[in-house]
Amino acid sequence: MVMLTAFVAGMTLAQPSPPREATDTNADELLRSSDQSRNGWSSYAVTTTILDYVDGDLKEEGVFDVSIKGMNKTLVKFMNADVKGQYLLMVDDDMWIYMPNTRKPIRITPLQRLMGDASNGDVARTRYAEDYAAKILREETLNGLSCYVLELTAKRDGATYKRIEYWVEKATHQPKRAEIYLLSGKHYKSISFDKYESIEGRVLLTQMTITDRLREGRTTIMKYKSYAERELPEKYFNKDYLEKLR
Repeated sequence: MVMLTAFVAGMTLAQPSPPREATDTNADELLRSSDQSRNGWSSYAVTTTILDYVDGDLKEEGVFDVSIKGMNKTLVKFMNADVKGQYLLMVDDDMWIYMPNTRKPIRITPLQRLMGDASNGDVARTRYAEDYAAKILREETLNGLSCYVLELTAKRDGATYKRIEYWVEKATHQPKRAEIYLLSGKHYKSISFDKYESIEGRVLLTQMTITDRLREGRTTIMKYKSYAERELPEKYFNKDYLEKLR
């Protein structure tokens, strides 16, 4: 009887393990992969144009030169004539805006609006894997594409939003849609990732649309062009150096 019990136990241990299911670890890997289509290189620059629409009419247009270094440094240069000399800087969880008529940079938050429905963080913070923990909620078809739907929850103070539902295409790992929620649970905005183009051997995001869910009729389009890998001096990402930039 003892031998039989041991034999049965051995058979139980030898059973093949069940197929690997989607786990939070898989979701974090998927999120990191999806970031690649929003970030060309570890150090690069891109020109971002923001178009703000109210009830279908263009109300405001802004152009920004965005320089990104590594996982946690972004410098945004305002290009419109009326705001020339202004810069937005984000390093880790800290963000400042510099204006020529102020003596020192002013601390701001990623959630504050930059233009239209585009927040400071929408422009400066493009690596979601650094800011959010991911969990796979379900699989879903979106516009004929098979997608994973991820729940992203903020894991650091510098995250722009507290919670995001995020559609990532299975085949390409490209982001397709995001639903943004405030800490209160209110549906804040929707983002559709509209266009991707092949640029220097990489497929990168070139347009996304933000729809305001709190203010009816407000839509913002963000367009990206002139992606370029670029070595960026460390001094550019020092808030005390901003007044020396021109």
